[in-house]
Amino acid sequence: MNVNPHRYLQALFLACQSSAKTSLGRKNITLVNKSITDVLELEGGYDAVVICLGSKVDFLPGLTGKLPLRTCRGVITHMQLHESARGSYPDDGPSILSDAWLAVQGPRNLHMGSTWEWQSRNYSSDVPAEEASRALNELLPKASAVYPDIEKWEFAGARAGLRAMPPVTSHGSLPLLGCVNQLIGAGQFCNFWVFSGLGSRGLLYHAWLGKLMSKAVLSCNEELLPSELTSWKKNRQ
Repeated sequence: MNVNPHRYLQALFLACQSSAKTSLGRKNITLVNKSITDVLELEGGYDAVVICLGSKVDFLPGLTGKLPLRTCRGVITHMQLHESARGSYPDDGPSILSDAWLAVQGPRNLHMGSTWEWQSRNYSSDVPAEEASRALNELLPKASAVYPDIEKWEFAGARAGLRAMPPVTSHGSLPLLGCVNQLIGAGQFCNFWVFSGLGSRGLLYHAWLGKLMSKAVLSCNEELLPSELTSWKKNRQ
């Protein structure tokens, strides 16, 4: 299944608004666009602040270098099959998850990904020609192993993003959740929280973790979160 993240997040926001009005009566959810230079600027203005910035959390003053995240740039390529070419993707054909994944957008339109450039801090979505060429050379052999006809498709563009990968532990790579008041110098009361390190599979467990986080935030009790998700703090206090 393919999920368009922008449309999904827009729909999720509308669903939250509807749920708040239905179940909470007078409560409203409001989206406010505001630039800040330090997270502590939000202190006193809200009962609680949950920081969900993905890979950009490490660029936020007060948290730079304080979370054990591993940044990794990934490039995806847009592939198209010319109208005159045979071998269009079957209408009922699935998208493919393998060493190189194929996100099918139509019989002659798909996205192929993704590269892994560890320790990159380049979060620009723009992909220079040289980087796009390297990505194509890396991804095509992997994709052709599961879909040989991809060799007939033409490159039509590339986009990139920066992942925020959590550290590898004995339990696997788990997201980073928890109260960060002490890390940012905001006092003992738990009203600043972080929700990060979901990596490239965040869609699988974001809703469940969101419920856990909301309960912890409303109760000001970090112990309501699984200890595996807060253990990263032991070496950061």
